[in-house]
Amino acid sequence: MINRRSIRAGDASWTFGCGLTAVIAVTCATAGTYFDITLVARAQVYCGTDLSSGEKLVEVLWLLSRIVVVPIVSVLSAIASLPLHLLGRLPRLAGRVWPVPILLALTIAVSIAGPVAMVLYDVAAEGTPDGCVLPWWPTWLPAS
Repeated sequence: MINRRSIRAGDASWTFGCGLTAVIAVTCATAGTYFDITLVARAQVYCGTDLSSGEKLVEVLWLLSRIVVVPIVSVLSAIASLPLHLLGRLPRLAGRVWPVPILLALTIAVSIAGPVAMVLYDVAAEGTPDGCVLPWWPTWLPAS
């Protein structure tokens, strides 16, 4: 009897690529949440925001929402990067070596882009009230 469903070399690279995307999504969800909360809090301390009790409650609710929203953005970015990984499985590109590192780099870049953009937006929108510009904020990025 012939076993036609044996594991091929392409299956291992496909599994590695999907596993790498999952690891990137989990890492971005964890690190993105930490950096988002930390950078926004440091920016608000630098800008000297004095919050009343009602504003502190709103700020706590905002922080709790980031614990939910940043992982969702990370997973969506990872899902958006999977078609790039699928391009390496096309018949014209499957036997070649040069597209693999390029597609892997693009997959990683797309997976990381969503959480990074969200952290930058949150620091600009939530962390800098009343036009306070942070000394470490790049001049080419707008501040609220």
